[in-house]
Amino acid sequence: MLSTQSRRYIDEAIAAYGAGAYRSAIIAIWIAITADVIYKVRLLADQGDAAAQVAQSDLDKAIASGDKISLQKFENGLLGQARDTFQFIGNREHAELSRIYEDRSLCAHPAYSRGNDELFSPTPELVRAHLSTAIDALLSHGPVTGRKAIERFEREVRESSFPQDDAKLREYLSESYMRRGTPALRVNLIKVICKSTLDAAHDDYLRWSYTRSARALQDLRPVEFEESLKVVLDARQDNLDDEGLFLLVNGLCQLKGTWALLHAGVQHRIEELLAQMPIHDLVIRSQLYSPLPPEPIRSFLVARLGEAVRSTSDARYYHQFGSPDPQLIPHLATLLMEAESYLEAAAPLAWINAMSEEISLDDLRVVLAGYSRGDQARTSILASRQLNALRAATEQRPEFADVWKDFEEKMAAGKTFGELAVAPSAPAASPR
Repeated sequence: MLSTQSRRYIDEAIAAYGAGAYRSAIIAIWIAITADVIYKVRLLADQGDAAAQVAQSDLDKAIASGDKISLQKFENGLLGQARDTFQFIGNREHAELSRIYEDRSLCAHPAYSRGNDELFSPTPELVRAHLSTAIDALLSHGPVTGRKAIERFEREVRESSFPQDDAKLREYLSESYMRRGTPALRVNLIKVICKSTLDAAHDDYLRWSYTRSARALQDLRPVEFEESLKVVLDARQDNLDDEGLFLLVNGLCQLKGTWALLHAGVQHRIEELLAQMPIHDLVIRSQLYSPLPPEPIRSFLVARLGEAVRSTSDARYYHQFGSPDPQLIPHLATLLMEAESYLEAAAPLAWINAMSEEISLDDLRVVLAGYSRGDQARTSILASRQLNALRAATEQRPEFADVWKDFEEKMAAGKTFGELAVAPSAPAASPR
């Protein structure tokens, strides 16, 4: 939203344009730019920003003393301060607004043209372009410095008030940073967040908060996000050790499109890492828990699901690390059907029980279909206990109760239950 002062000058520029006074229009546009920057600096000074207070003091002294040289120097360096000191704008906006400043000088001092040059005569198209640039690059954005905004985000992401609901997180980022922020702020914030997902000094919870933020920003600003993500990855990916690769998998690889931005060598290293990592470490670090990353990393992980299930039959894992991703249910049903021992039959059901509160009706049918076809599952006391726990957690819902009744009748009659719509066995991770 334009400030009242900036809007007045922009209205003058539009009026001059309508009257065909194109030089006057460009001068008014530049005045709107200078007024806007000064207005924002004064607002920041009132909020206690030290750099803004210094700039305001210098300006006020020059105005009070009528020091035209200092005022001219202030104006000449205005865009530099807007970019470098306050980060109202970035390099691209600086270049675009500098063109307006240059054209304003030619309009205000036409006699300064070089000897053989004609007097500068701006076209209506040029005026419209400058007007659009001024509004888009500066005037429509609030008085938020990139540096201060990023410092504020770095503080807020660590606080208890940071939104845990993904929809609310997107709204918070949109209103607090994307909508009112300049293009430079948006790009810098995206880069900071992407880099922070790779910071081993952060704990898992903080890194996941950065990852969720990156995912939200990707939805809000897909083009800017991809460009910024590519810059971060190109600078970092080839120098990552195994720990860094794992942080990449846990973080930015949770986002759609990241895999395609990785170099082939890095892709091969990630595949090898996930195939060779001790299964306990893979589970401890929540790789098979919700949410699963996009393909192809999802397939690399599913290939080790059987190992993971067999190694984590102890239910304490589910309380400590959260619940598995529901997208694993068809694969778990396949493991249940193909189990070769009573213990192997019980383990997939333990994982499924960890998702009992969110299991869908179709998923339940898939699980019961796998159970009814598993020789070990049907005769395992351990599996029966897990199945009873799943029933107790779900049958209070009427539609689930009907499925359980149908399942019970089929089992009593010695029949299989439902269609075998389970996933094919995941390929075993190849030993290397």
